[in-house]
Amino acid sequence: MKNILLVILSVLFTVAALEIGLRFFYPPLKSGWGWNDSPRKSLSNFANDLPNQLGVRGQKIRYGKDDIVIVLLGDSQVEAATSSPEKMPEMLLENFLNKHLTQTVKVFSLAASGWGQDQQLLALKNYYKKYRADIVLLWATPKNDFWENTFPDRCVRKTAGHLKPTFRLVHNKLTNMYYLPNEYYKNSSVAQLIAEALQVLKGETIEQLILNDWLKFLPEPHKEISNYVKNKKENTLEIDMNKFSQNVFNYANDTNITIVTYEDFFDSRSHFAPYLVHKSKRDLYLIQITKTLFQKIYSLVKDNNSKFLVFYPIRRDFNFIYKNSIKYVKSYRLPNLTFPVNINYLSLLKNIIPDNHLFYFNILGKDNICVNHNDRHLNEQGNKEVMEHVSNLIIKNFL
Repeated sequence: MKNILLVILSVLFTVAALEIGLRFFYPPLKSGWGWNDSPRKSLSNFANDLPNQLGVRGQKIRYGKDDIVIVLLGDSQVEAATSSPEKMPEMLLENFLNKHLTQTVKVFSLAASGWGQDQQLLALKNYYKKYRADIVLLWATPKNDFWENTFPDRCVRKTAGHLKPTFRLVHNKLTNMYYLPNEYYKNSSVAQLIAEALQVLKGETIEQLILNDWLKFLPEPHKEISNYVKNKKENTLEIDMNKFSQNVFNYANDTNITIVTYEDFFDSRSHFAPYLVHKSKRDLYLIQITKTLFQKIYSLVKDNNSKFLVFYPIRRDFNFIYKNSIKYVKSYRLPNLTFPVNINYLSLLKNIIPDNHLFYFNILGKDNICVNHNDRHLNEQGNKEVMEHVSNLIIKNFL
């Protein structure tokens, strides 16, 4: 018995020592991201650009007992990586409101580039553990929210991207969130190393293993031989997605464009998936889980005695030119298959968010409100226009 006990203790000690040593060179997988590992952090070079207490970009969460506290939920639009911290949407909104109100208003961001409603919901839950909010605002991004809410990684191709917390939808109800921080392989470097070694033999990454397992639980994707227009004879202009985006206003008068993309819309890993005319079961799942996540966020807000508002700025590029010009999409991988699309972001938002919570408004400007031709995120001028509209909505509806 002594010898057996000695062997067991020796094995446990060896594994523990290996675990501790590995963590310096091979840390466990991370799940999700905040400002320090945001995909757009490299665009910022401001010395005072630090995260708040919840790890996302924005001012520190501090307020008085009589202050009006507003939380701004979102993604890269709220994070605004190319703007200085003093010109972020949270500060623009705070300044607009404080000019019109006698009571002090504080606005705090809960957002990072690439976040969907899944990570927004998780961040809001963490926020309510320590802080209060009188109003919660959610900046909707229907161009990419749907596919971001569906997969345990963020990538529009077949290969897996950075991992993140994700829900599953079962019988139209959200299951517990999977792949929370420190959850992969029980947060063990040893267990992860063994799994990755097995994946290397298959020529794949450990992220791909997790994605492939996840896909088994999702509804059926498109079959590549159905729901397409083969060898389409119409005289459409075919153009690469990136080129179209960079020069979008040059195509304002075109009404029959076919976008060619590397995105994997066959498997719904695409900005186009919810807008295909002929949707797969998985495309429909994207829409339903996003609707359910919005409902879950609203329930959380209501349970914490806050007021809720979803806002969406209507732009000339995304909401008019995309809608009127792009009629089809095809893949570089299978160039003979052409799928018809109906890109109507606002219409889909109206279908998943109750009218009394969704507010939308037009913003003016073309390229002058964007960061640059390659980056169609709003710049300071564009964000000022949006936040002025939002401040008016808040004053009118809540204050």
